[in-house]
Parts: sequence; C-alpha cells; structure tokens
Amino acid sequence: MLREYIYNNKFQIYLINNNINILNYEEVSSFDENKIIIKHRDGIVVINGKNLVISKLLSDELLVTGNITNIEFR
Repeated sequence: MLREYIYNNKFQIYLINNNINILNYEEVSSFDENKIIIKHRDGIVVINGKNLVISKLLSDELLVTGNITNIEFR
C-alpha cells in the first residue's frame, strides 16, 4: 500500500473548503488572479475565480486558494 502511494503518478485534483489541491501536474501554463491554467499528462485544467493564489508550489503538487467559481477539464 505504501509503495503504491509513493509511486503513484496519476493526476489527482481535490476540492477542499474552496481550495484546490492538485497532484502530479506537469506545468503551470498561465496564471493571474482570475485564471490559472495547469497542464497534466491527459489534458488541461482551467481554474477560474477571483483573488486566485498558488499558495503551495512543489514539483508534483500545488494548492490554489481564493474565490473559485469554475473548474474546467479540457
């Protein structure tokens, strides 16, 4: 079980208390206070809102905070 967690590279997205935690993304393509575009191996996620901030940025994980109004999967 621990081995599966450590080697898991599947794209995952969690919405928790109006925060978005993203795991195993490839690139933050674009961001400003109203829109963040994130590439992953199967497509793109577009997060729309107001006062958006990437409050945690690691090589395989990020946390978006702010007033999130819409999440698009492309």
